[in-house]
Amino acid sequence: MMVSVTTELENYVLDEELGRGDLTIAYQGHRKADGKTVAIKVVAPQFMFDEFFVQRFKDITRQTLKLDHPNIVRTHEVDQEENTLYIVREFIDAQPLAKIIEAEGPLPPQRMLTIARQIAAALDYAHQKSIMHGDLSAKRVYIGPEDHVTVADFGQTQAMVGTSLVKQGFAIGSPETLAPERVKGQGPSRYSDLYSLGVLCYQMLSGQPPFTGEVAAVLHAQAYEQPRLLHAVNPDISIPLSEAVSRMLSKGLELRYTTGAEFTRALTAATEGSAPVRTSSTAKPQLTGVEQAPVSIFSQPWLWGILVVLLILFLLAAGFVTVSAWVAWQSNASEITEAMPALPPTAGESNTPATQPATQPQPESAQVVLVPLTPSATPTAPSPTAVPATPTVTSTPVPIPTPGPPVIEANSPFTNLRLAHAISSDSEPEKVGTHFLPNNDPIYLFFDYGRIEAGTPWAHRWTWGDTELDIYEDVWPSSYSETGTAWVFYGPTGGFRPGPYKVTLEVDGEVVGTATFVVEEGGL
Repeated sequence: MMVSVTTELENYVLDEELGRGDLTIAYQGHRKADGKTVAIKVVAPQFMFDEFFVQRFKDITRQTLKLDHPNIVRTHEVDQEENTLYIVREFIDAQPLAKIIEAEGPLPPQRMLTIARQIAAALDYAHQKSIMHGDLSAKRVYIGPEDHVTVADFGQTQAMVGTSLVKQGFAIGSPETLAPERVKGQGPSRYSDLYSLGVLCYQMLSGQPPFTGEVAAVLHAQAYEQPRLLHAVNPDISIPLSEAVSRMLSKGLELRYTTGAEFTRALTAATEGSAPVRTSSTAKPQLTGVEQAPVSIFSQPWLWGILVVLLILFLLAAGFVTVSAWVAWQSNASEITEAMPALPPTAGESNTPATQPATQPQPESAQVVLVPLTPSATPTAPSPTAVPATPTVTSTPVPIPTPGPPVIEANSPFTNLRLAHAISSDSEPEKVGTHFLPNNDPIYLFFDYGRIEAGTPWAHRWTWGDTELDIYEDVWPSSYSETGTAWVFYGPTGGFRPGPYKVTLEVDGEVVGTATFVVEEGGL
């Protein structure tokens, strides 16, 4: 429905009001220069009295101009004309996720997974640029044709932090998706955004967020109460899927998944690897239209009979071989004794043989090296003055390789690679080095870039020894300047284990840069 719009802008025309939020009023409009349809969000007039907020809003929104991702709403510009502060962004023909859930109820797990993957990809991309969403909710996630997802409003509510608006009681996030640490006063973070994603997954699978009701009650529950398990709310949800979502809703940051990609891998395994919980205990899985019940081979009585017979035969054979070997050894020992003259014992020596046959220990791991022994061709009597060497086992730990300097190929657009275990508030590396102690914080790789065209495929790959941990593949965004500094990160579930690690930067499928580091034994 068309509404009257009184606000006039120099370069844009406001055609229709689309909706009102806590902070902004959204319009559909068009650009005067070429008639291009755009979405325009105007900050509500009651917020314009705080000059500090206005400046923060501009600064934070300008940071989002560099976000160029298929699952993030593209922001074109932010500007102020007299007392009107507004954002111009791309217009998308899509519905808020909140309306879809309201109309359809709980979504099937596979559809939830399709949507969650795209939200997670958007969050990981923004987090790599040190941009947090801060207020992710079902109202800010838009679903288009073929369930294509776009996430809107990155960083906007962060403009309120530290301003007089907070003191006057304005909210700084949707209570239903606000992480426990946010309720307790902490600012937006990667972990709080991922918590909100967990809430959205819960909402998609159950039809409503974990906590609803009065704002004060919801905030208290977010900070101190555990939500009902998903499989208890919706019996069609498998227990593994319920547990994956519950982990992301943990009160402790260290218990949650550390990236959106890690979370969606867990969701994928739980969704595609487990059948839904059924209400009937007699239900059987359907395989290509034929009912088949899985039967354990060990539940068959005839198989147990065969196993018992085989075990008895094996024990009899082993006993026969052992007795035969003992008899042969005794016979051989007797022959040797008869053929050799007795040697008189020396002073202080007993009749006990000088050397006893040693039992060779078995190596406990691949780090143990056995010393090779060359036996003589024929048995000889031990000399009383020269005792033959006893077979020994030497434990030689495999050393952890010392990380060398980064390797940068001649054709690499990336230079100045440096590793860090922390990042400052202004996106500068902290705790720089190549040796780190294990904890739950990510490891960051900072690098300078240049001579790389927008749209070029690139990736960063993380490995532990010979095990590949993760790979992130994307195309180089067009919003980046020709030269600059960027960083990537990785944080495995449960923290880093001791050992050697390697991160490679790849362009067009070829490795162009490599950095190595070691996580040492110990803790912080």
